Amino acid sequence: MSNRDFKIPKFLTEKKGIYLFLTSTLLFAVLFILIYQPVGYMRATEFPSVWNKYLYTAIQIFIGFVILLFSRLLFYHQQQRHHFTAWTLVAWIISEIVVISLVLTFVASFLNADENYDFRTLLWRVSLNIVSILVIPYGASVLILMLRERSHQIEELNNLIDKQQEQDLGSSENLNFYDRGGKLSFSTNRANVLYIEAADNYSNIHYINEGKEDTFILHNSMKQLDDPERYKGLLRCHRGYMVNIDNVKLLRKVKGILVLELTQGAKPIPVSRSYTERVVSFFAGSSSALP
Repeated sequence: MSNRDFKIPKFLTEKKGIYLFLTSTLLFAVLFILIYQPVGYMRATEFPSVWNKYLYTAIQIFIGFVILLFSRLLFYHQQQRHHFTAWTLVAWIISEIVVISLVLTFVASFLNADENYDFRTLLWRVSLNIVSILVIPYGASVLILMLRERSHQIEELNNLIDKQQEQDLGSSENLNFYDRGGKLSFSTNRANVLYIEAADNYSNIHYINEGKEDTFILHNSMKQLDDPERYKGLLRCHRGYMVNIDNVKLLRKVKGILVLELTQGAKPIPVSRSYTERVVSFFAGSSSALP
């Protein structure tokens, strides 16, 4: 493909683009002719009554629109079979203007009662009117379609970014915490999480932030966090505690109570009787004991 072989934007050759152009052209043509009443041929014909003028206008608009409709449908089907460039589209538009101008000039000449207008003069004036009618709706439809295309591209880009972020957050190196409504509230590297402490309907996530222990208050209960599919690596050891198994360095008994000591943080985490077997089995090497 040469440098001058420009490709036609896809939105100009789709059906919705063609329908938008035809609709805007029809509406603008009606307003243009009825309000402006081009002297090129509206005043070149003597009308017995105002109703005949509007009937004549309707005939002209109908003929021009039918030609334009047939032309665009033909272009749509041809460009499906052949490689059309932007220059092909420009040549096609010029051909449309020429054909519509010639046909409407013949119609105006047939009804022309004023001998002061010859065919060439009438053709020139009709051509100017046709160009005036087509330029604005074509430009407006192209602008609307360009904005719609850009909006669609931005939306797709945002969706791609969101999807990539979800994939990054969903990696095995991260723990993602969701609130009661299922909205992501907190995410950090799995190694940073120390333990989670229940606080009524909330949970305090204790984690390492820049080398120091920090706390994030999550609006979700411990019961909801005890989900092995979503929160892998967290071990429930107490009604009010969960620990990150990667940060447990020691399991020992203090005054008849099992406690877990972490690699970081001074607070030992107690193990309740109802969870003792589960915790001991896990640290004894039974992987089935871990949810």
